[in-house]
Amino acid sequence: HPYARLYAKKEEGKRRKIWNHALEKSLFNPFELSSLGAPHRRTIYMASLEAHVDELHSQLLSLGYWPVSFESLEPFKGLNSKTAKSMVAGLQYDSSQTKLRLLELQRAV
Repeated sequence: HPYARLYAKKEEGKRRKIWNHALEKSLFNPFELSSLGAPHRRTIYMASLEAHVDELHSQLLSLGYWPVSFESLEPFKGLNSKTAKSMVAGLQYDSSQTKLRLLELQRAV
């Protein structure tokens, strides 16, 4: 089950990841950084990031490259964005753990 890892982590205590403001300097000028609050900047930053990803997807589609067929995405249609983000975060965590194990095995050989 994709959420099994969430139940195991509940005992650890919930800690929110600190927002990294370093990349905001590439989007906002110094005046905007000082005058806009962090939550508002975060909303703008996320919207611009999503727009950039959409633009990249359209470029890939126009070139005929698409890693996943639209038919295979059909079961996820209408998925809540928080649920999707949790699924992606879980996959990323699993991937990083697998990469670490692979490195350990390569070093052992």
